[in-house]
Amino acid sequence: MTIIREFFSNFTKIKRTPIVLLHLLPPIVVTTLFLVYYATGGYHLISDVRLFFVILQICYPIFVSIVVPVFINLDRNNENALGLVASRSSVYLGKLFFLLFLFAINMILYELCFYVGVNFFLAIGTAPVGSYFVLFYLFLLSNLFLYLLHIPIAFRFGSSISVLFGISGTILAGYFENAIGDKIWPIIPWEWGVRFLENYFDFSSTPVFPGVISLIMITSIVLVLSLLWFSRWEGNVIEE
Repeated sequence: MTIIREFFSNFTKIKRTPIVLLHLLPPIVVTTLFLVYYATGGYHLISDVRLFFVILQICYPIFVSIVVPVFINLDRNNENALGLVASRSSVYLGKLFFLLFLFAINMILYELCFYVGVNFFLAIGTAPVGSYFVLFYLFLLSNLFLYLLHIPIAFRFGSSISVLFGISGTILAGYFENAIGDKIWPIIPWEWGVRFLENYFDFSSTPVFPGVISLIMITSIVLVLSLLWFSRWEGNVIEE
């Protein structure tokens, strides 16, 4: 029950904060800018409009690194109250599930804006509606690691370190789009979603099974370690 209470308590906390706009505005703005660019000649450089989702995945670590600290900062004044909580794990999971709920809204908006823009304004036949469910789950599973990584970082170190990790993750995701990355990408969490999407769109024939195994193992380990850390954290923050 603590998980459920923590989850729903966040609806009150995010009122009159930028959290909602951070999840609602980027899908509209980013998708519009991309499709306008694509329609006005961008197709000469971007051969397939579906590359939008690959580019989005490469940049998503930066987005996560921004929204997680903003959300976590809402509880900065209540850190000392952690000692009064019966189950810290429930608090942590409540926050994680709420962030994933916001992620779901964000991703659905991206897909909706893309679908409407491509089919009704560009008049380009793309993947069927059912494929957007696959894209949603690919993004969710691939980026779960990012949320598990950035929640403890945001609690312990604040926004600057979180954003630094996000920028580094995006750089890694782009950098390993090469022959070296073809061999080691399964152990690069920021590259998982990119490779899964490229395989799904038939942009690449690289086998994804090793990446799936790595995703399950590494994500599970990070989840356990982050829960153990949070259950023992005393609320101390390294000032930025």
